[in-house]
Amino acid sequence: MLTLNSIIQRNSEVITAEADQELIMVSIDTGHYYGLSHVGREIWDAIERPKRISDLVSDLTASYDVDFSSCKDQTLSFLEALLDDDLLQVADEPAG
Repeated sequence: MLTLNSIIQRNSEVITAEADQELIMVSIDTGHYYGLSHVGREIWDAIERPKRISDLVSDLTASYDVDFSSCKDQTLSFLEALLDDDLLQVADEPAG
């Protein structure tokens, strides 16, 4: 289970391509397709390198008119879905 202290990054086995305003992702492992737009895409871009979830939520609350608690809940839910579909990796320590 992810927490605010979890350090996450994209799964390197995911291929992405742009289609209009959406980002299309394909999992090499499963062959499943996924589409992200706006905030989901911003999160995906932000986790190109290892990032602590608390820092990600802070960045999002600074960019959008949303309170920390709501942003935390929605971001954790979204990231859990990415993790369930093997689109996300969790690290104990950030890569140097």
